[in-house]
Amino acid sequence: MLSVLEMVTFLSIGILISVLGICITFIHKRSGMVGEILFASTVVGWTFHHYSFPDVFIALSIASSSYFAMYVFTDGRKKTREIKDELFSLQVKEIELHRENKRVIIDVLITGFIFLGAIMFLLYGPEEGSVMKFLIMIGFATMIPELIKRIVSFLTVRAFYGEENEYLYVVTPFESRKYPLADIEHLSIESSVDLLKLHPLLTLFSSNTDFTTSFRHVLSLRFPGETSYLTVKDSSKWYDLFQSKRETNETLLEQHVSVLPFYHKSNLKRLLGKLYFACTVKGISAYTSLILVLMFLNTPVWMMIVIGLLFWTFNLYVSDRVLKVAMDAKEVADQRVLQVADRIFTKAGIPNVNVYETDSTQYNGLATGMNIGRSMVTLTSATLKLPIESIEAILAHEAVHVKKRDVLFGQLLKIPYLLLIIGVVVLLQQYVSNIAENMMPIFFLLWLMMLLFPIQQSFYLQWMELRADYLGAAMLEGGPTQMAEGLAELASRQDEAAKKVIEYGGVEGKKESPRSSLERSNWFLRFLEFQLMPHPPTYWRIQILRDPTYVWGRRLIHKWLVDRTTESFFWR
Repeated sequence: MLSVLEMVTFLSIGILISVLGICITFIHKRSGMVGEILFASTVVGWTFHHYSFPDVFIALSIASSSYFAMYVFTDGRKKTREIKDELFSLQVKEIELHRENKRVIIDVLITGFIFLGAIMFLLYGPEEGSVMKFLIMIGFATMIPELIKRIVSFLTVRAFYGEENEYLYVVTPFESRKYPLADIEHLSIESSVDLLKLHPLLTLFSSNTDFTTSFRHVLSLRFPGETSYLTVKDSSKWYDLFQSKRETNETLLEQHVSVLPFYHKSNLKRLLGKLYFACTVKGISAYTSLILVLMFLNTPVWMMIVIGLLFWTFNLYVSDRVLKVAMDAKEVADQRVLQVADRIFTKAGIPNVNVYETDSTQYNGLATGMNIGRSMVTLTSATLKLPIESIEAILAHEAVHVKKRDVLFGQLLKIPYLLLIIGVVVLLQQYVSNIAENMMPIFFLLWLMMLLFPIQQSFYLQWMELRADYLGAAMLEGGPTQMAEGLAELASRQDEAAKKVIEYGGVEGKKESPRSSLERSNWFLRFLEFQLMPHPPTYWRIQILRDPTYVWGRRLIHKWLVDRTTESFFWR
């Protein structure tokens, strides 16, 4: 099995291939891709020549993961060049930012703490734990580029105000923004950085763009689709200026927001909950730490499996509480929404389920919890601005997920496929004596099985979504028509927000309006939506809901299975 050093080497190779392509692209655009292909082909050939099964699979998986993770550095470079060119031709004022090294140091320390258990397992875990080490390296392949991006952003971010066109420009090498001040939906000054809502590993449903560089006063600017945070000097001056440029006449209820330090005793429960969420959901440190301790205690393998399954079950049992902390969710105060929720949940037979709100510009709803007694429905603050009929439809849909325990079964249905993959690997090692001679077909067999996993997962998740649409519609006065209108309203708002985000971070002259979710897409996108996504395409869901000939049952399921095939594999 590969050593930790070899895994780190292949992780670095994936990064180097991407960096090589970027460097060559600066010299000659088309040659960058050619250079990447040649370098990657050389690495693949060398790996097949020097390593045996299943090391080749592990090595190339790590290298490819780190390669694709490097796209976080390439997506925003064109926007940065565009903004810099524009700034040269405009009369702009630079907005001074506070910059304190401890801000980025705390970010790095929190990330390190979250992955500490995984790091310890890499260093001290036995060679028999190589599969777990492989999973850790895949996680690192994503985490390391994001952390580097955050450090570079801290060191380089600058902000400018365009006096002529009334735009806010935020410039970093890899993530720049151009915001029209007229689009500001909400504006406030926070007394300090709320690290527990800005650190990406500590949040869920987050639409925050973190440009903070100190723990001084933070200017929070909410735009359609995202909220940006800047630690500016003379924050009151810029608050007044930006407030005067807003297009809306909506009164701002909170100009100044008090934020306690993340280590404050009043934040202790929130901090511990978010760290637990990060270690068990966004990372695997909790599991690797547990396994490492059990290994040092010489625990029998069967007992380690039992304890691991019990820990996984416990996490599923408390998932609603953990996710509530991760989302900073609070109970909805709008009496209209509460009355609608009470009516829907009573019809569904789940009267004790509460409705929560999480502050986010995304349009979405979420049902959490493994059973009816420990479940909740969470709506984003953006979703709560929809018409009450649309909110009612969303609540009815989520109520079915709770009633049918879809969160629990969605997790359980992953297990058989994962066991199948493990079983195939074990059988190959035990019964195929000439693995080296059949390395290529075995390699592609395992890759194919890994690729089929999201298809299998998408299948049962889409079935659950279809059931939630129709059983939820049965609880609405407007029936399937109201459910269809609610989905259409939600999708339209999502599209509008996505379009705005593209405008803020996209390249002028090359911005293509995103395809409407209500329209039938081209063949390739239909294939991705039907075969890989957790929800059937929105246009299809609305179309079927509006057809009065369909009700929940075999005929509807047959229609979904047929369309899942014809829409994915036929050009029409």
